[in-house]
Amino acid sequence: MQRKTFHYFGSSVYFATHHGGIVMRKRINAGLLVVFGVLSLTVQAGKPGTPVTSAGECWTKAMNAGDVDAVAACYVPDAVMWFPGGAMARGRDAIRKGYADYFGAFTIKDAHLEDMGHVDAGDARKTWGTFKIVMVSKAGGKPVTERGRFTDVSREIHGQWLYAVDHASDDPAATTH
Repeated sequence: MQRKTFHYFGSSVYFATHHGGIVMRKRINAGLLVVFGVLSLTVQAGKPGTPVTSAGECWTKAMNAGDVDAVAACYVPDAVMWFPGGAMARGRDAIRKGYADYFGAFTIKDAHLEDMGHVDAGDARKTWGTFKIVMVSKAGGKPVTERGRFTDVSREIHGQWLYAVDHASDDPAATTH
C-alpha cells in the first residue's frame, strides 16, 4: 500500500491506495478541534443575546438605558475620552464620572450614532460619524437635542469591541451671513 501525507491546520490527511482504489483517512488532533470550536462561536455570534458588534452599539444601548456603569463598560480600562466641549477624561473611572455628571443633569430620551465609515485592522477599528442625543434637563424639564460628530478607535477584546479613544465634539453653531 502506498501512502501520501498532507498537513493542514495541525492535522494530517493521508491517502492510501488499496487494491487500485483510493482510500482517504483522517487523523484529527486538538488543533483542528480548536479551529472548529472557533468557527462555531463565529456562527453563534449572530444569535440574540451575544456580545454587541461594535463599541458604538454598546454605547448606544447603555445610553438609551441611562446606565452609567454600562456606558463605562464600553471603554477599555485605560481609555481616553474627550467629552463635547469638555476636558479629556483618562481611564474608565474618569470616563464613568463624566457620564455620571451627564446623567445627573439630563434624562436621556434617545441616543443615536450614525456610522459614516470605519477601517478595521486586526483587533483595532477606527470609526467616524455623527451623533444625536435627545434629552430632558432635570433642572428645568427643558428638552435639549445635542448633535455632533465623533472619531474613535476601538479594540476587540475577548470578542467585544471597546473604546480605546473616543473623541466627540458638538456641531458648530449655525452662522448667519
